[in-house]
Amino acid sequence: MHFFTTIAGYLFAFPLLFIIMLLVLIQSFIGNQKIFEKVLKYLCRLFPALFGIKVKTFGLANLDPDKPHIFMSNHVNIFDGFILYGYIPNFFRGVELEDHFSWPVWGTITRKMGNIPISHRNAEAALTSLDKASTIISKGTSITILPEGHRTRDGKLQAFKGGPFRLAKKAKVDIIPIVMKGLWNRKSVHSKIVRPGTVELKFGDPVTVESYNDISHKELNVKVKEIILGMLEE
Repeated sequence: MHFFTTIAGYLFAFPLLFIIMLLVLIQSFIGNQKIFEKVLKYLCRLFPALFGIKVKTFGLANLDPDKPHIFMSNHVNIFDGFILYGYIPNFFRGVELEDHFSWPVWGTITRKMGNIPISHRNAEAALTSLDKASTIISKGTSITILPEGHRTRDGKLQAFKGGPFRLAKKAKVDIIPIVMKGLWNRKSVHSKIVRPGTVELKFGDPVTVESYNDISHKELNVKVKEIILGMLEE
């Protein structure tokens, strides 16, 4: 049964991706990245629904729509970007692995949206990307980043990269920890099969600038990882 629901999901997902790409290209041509924001969020929420994935949100009251945040989430599978973009109410842009920008369709979408490519192979280029993200934050736009850097291979939280926490220390904005709980059970990185079911999207209490101002980026790394791990184990 899961095989047939997965096939049906992909059949509807590809046209949906092209609609998303078309809207992103139009708003990029117009020069207004917010013109289709509500429609794009709806379409991104529709993407996992095509595969029978229902998303329940918790903790939205922890977000301030009038100020920029750095959103940090666990990294699970191909649905991550759609769920985060669809359900985070704030306007944001993502810091994403540079390899994704060369993918068919998705590469065009993420590039034209103004997401920021980051390298895991070139430290100098990675720092340049983080500087760009800091500039975006200073102009009032939130940033979403997945500090593991890669999708989990075993369903467990992986080690966090240092870059996201250097960015937070430089940008001086609150960090919102996020977990997507149950998403690994819907689809692992080792399989193309998607199993319908429920995913819990949890927004944790903000890690305020005041709470991390006097600690190093390495200590902040440990602090945020412990929070996200605790949210996953709840």
